[in-house]
Amino acid sequence: PKVYVVGGGPGDPELLTVKGARLLGEARSVLYTGSLFPEEALKRLAPKAYLLDSKGMTLEEIVRALAEEAGKGGVVVRLHSGDPGLYGTLLEEKEALEALGIGVEVVPGVTAAFALAARAGLSLTAPEVAQAVAFTRLGVRTPVPEGQDPKSLAAKGLTLAIYLSGMHPKRLSRELLEAGLAPDTPVLFGHKVGQAGEEVGLTDLRGLAGLPARDTTVFLVGEALRAKRVRSRLYDPDFQHRFRR
Repeated sequence: PKVYVVGGGPGDPELLTVKGARLLGEARSVLYTGSLFPEEALKRLAPKAYLLDSKGMTLEEIVRALAEEAGKGGVVVRLHSGDPGLYGTLLEEKEALEALGIGVEVVPGVTAAFALAARAGLSLTAPEVAQAVAFTRLGVRTPVPEGQDPKSLAAKGLTLAIYLSGMHPKRLSRELLEAGLAPDTPVLFGHKVGQAGEEVGLTDLRGLAGLPARDTTVFLVGEALRAKRVRSRLYDPDFQHRFRR
């Protein structure tokens, strides 16, 4: 028996990988999180599948349901929003299923930060401005390891992709300002990226404090978001490499 753990992307069916879409189309059963993935869209993507909504389940109940479905044969999909390996339950589910003798194959997905940057036509990195990106979140109900929260990472000059913090825009703004970022540091925000009701906007740390508190909002913060007239050395006529001398 086998379970496919598929990254469903931010919600737009066209942002599914080809493999993910194929598996959903072939699926006999799909376990998904109804609070994050629209059921109507899923019915179109997986027309033959028995759909199970996991939003009210515990980990043990999820694993039990997946194991039962895998035992019946056919394609069984555990659908995660975004990418399964980022702020999800991939590790717990995979470990528990493998302990039961059930194989697990992971199919990556487009995470909300990448979809948000693409929607705005912006880059997360820029030559000589920012060459690193950190995925992070505020510690709210669950803690963040020391030195890995937005405030600690802000001073390094990299681009921050901040998840699971949409209910606390004022706190996020305050902590980033306390870290030494300039008040006019660009902030790209996306609410329900790739879904009905999507809202995408560009503001700064001052404007961040005035945004409404909403779940399913991701923030991108950093100078790369307003970089202009930058040029990669790779394509400079004077930059030689093995394909151009």
